[in-house]
Amino acid sequence: MHFSKNYNKSKHIIYVLLKKYNIKYNNDEFVQLLTIKLWELSRKYNAQKSSSFQSYLYTRLNFYLIDLFRKQHNTYEICEPFDEVRCHQIPSIYLDSKIEAHHFLTTLTTQEQQWLQLKLYGYKQKEIAQHLKCSISTIKNIQQRVQVKYSKYYKF
Repeated sequence: MHFSKNYNKSKHIIYVLLKKYNIKYNNDEFVQLLTIKLWELSRKYNAQKSSSFQSYLYTRLNFYLIDLFRKQHNTYEICEPFDEVRCHQIPSIYLDSKIEAHHFLTTLTTQEQQWLQLKLYGYKQKEIAQHLKCSISTIKNIQQRVQVKYSKYYKF
């Protein structure tokens, strides 16, 4: 089957995924990357291994998009503390929540802060355990401690 036919039948998957993750910034870039990946996947597709071409595409494109998010997070640096120029460019609502979040982070241990940062970047427990050089059960304990501290701090 020609790619144009596959694309016309499957392009809605790209937009479903973009809507699922509420992507508004760099939308065109993500569409382009996902279209290229759709082309690659349509060439690799084996009907004997997957029951449906559409579900195969959805699953693979979904995980590819998650990988793109992870790569994107790795390119951004976390700048602490704010410099004065950047402080004036950010609305005060965001600064208040940033200050509150920073205050919450000070209640966490270094290991808990590292866990939270990796978790927010989208890493899985196994990957976090490898990065922090500890067991998965330790990661689960850290997660539980952070959740308890978070609940107490924000009084849920």
